[in-house]
Amino acid sequence: MSEKKLTESIEDDRGVLARRDGSGLPARRGALAHVSAEQIALADKIFIDGLEVFANHGVYEEENKLGQKFVVSATLYCDTRRAGQTDDLDASIDYGAVCHDIDGFLRDHTFKLVERMAESLAERLLDGYAQLLGVRLRIEKPWAPVGLPLRSVGVEIERLR
Repeated sequence: MSEKKLTESIEDDRGVLARRDGSGLPARRGALAHVSAEQIALADKIFIDGLEVFANHGVYEEENKLGQKFVVSATLYCDTRRAGQTDDLDASIDYGAVCHDIDGFLRDHTFKLVERMAESLAERLLDGYAQLLGVRLRIEKPWAPVGLPLRSVGVEIERLR
């Protein structure tokens, strides 16, 4: 019987090349099954609103040395039906764990741009929580050094599996 040989790399529906890992599975999350915008519109949502994280990010050297406050809000798209029926935390996404993961990730890494921070955090969450269909992140930088009075600046992104 001949053994199937998998190609070393594949291209996903967006034309992004992804190498296969040793198991034959795509090595990147982006090459796995995609969730449609319609599925997201119908998905349940767990939200985290206004999580404050003190971390060292920014274009300027002082921002990286001194650190500053970032405010993270997240919408986690998932299916909560089983958790709602069984009252079992394992059937859902533990928002407490997600909060601690966000805090740890932002403290352990340094980014110049809030855009890169958001992109990396979205990837981390999608890779770390199998039940997550997608995530919407809003990262605010209320102490941004712009030299004018403002409440906050930031970035909001949505990424789907």
